[in-house]
Amino acid sequence: MRIGLISATEREIMPFIMSKMTVKVKEEEARLNFYSGFYEGIEVVAVFSGVCKVNAAIAAQILISKFQVTHLILTGVAGALNEKLNIGDIVIGNEIAYHDVAPGILTEYHPWMKDIYFRPDDKLFELCNKVADSLSLNCKCYTGRIITGEAFVTENERGALIERFNPLCVDMESASVAHVCYANRVPFLIIRSISDRADKTGA
Repeated sequence: MRIGLISATEREIMPFIMSKMTVKVKEEEARLNFYSGFYEGIEVVAVFSGVCKVNAAIAAQILISKFQVTHLILTGVAGALNEKLNIGDIVIGNEIAYHDVAPGILTEYHPWMKDIYFRPDDKLFELCNKVADSLSLNCKCYTGRIITGEAFVTENERGALIERFNPLCVDMESASVAHVCYANRVPFLIIRSISDRADKTGA
């Protein structure tokens, strides 16, 4: 087993790389730094991809093609699109979709999906929820739908996205990583922490 870890920004993943991983080897590929090592005896390759769909997809494909990861996990922050979520709450994605791609693109063309939603690996999803339930956290953990787009959501767009997708949160990377994993038949998991409410108060 070799786990690939992706976050969009340095501050989301470097603390884990520097304090939790051992035997770190840094390699550069496509202007990205990939850190290989171990966590709790498991091989890990970690990278911060940069923000946006294409950057995350580049990192995911390199993890799969060059580093031959067997599973891929994306972590980082997202904006809440459900009133029950508070800052710091965690979302484990059970359905992941683009909100800025026409529905027929993914079903009528490669990768010929049955619908517009990417779904995580059942075993990873179940294990993650069990671990979350066992922890004493100062926040709440939810499972639900995550949507992804190329730009920050405006206040005017927020209502339409909620009506169309009924998502828990929105970000700029999850669907692209899920897309790459789906095409390569690599099990994946998406975990997000809420940083803002994806409205005029958001970052």
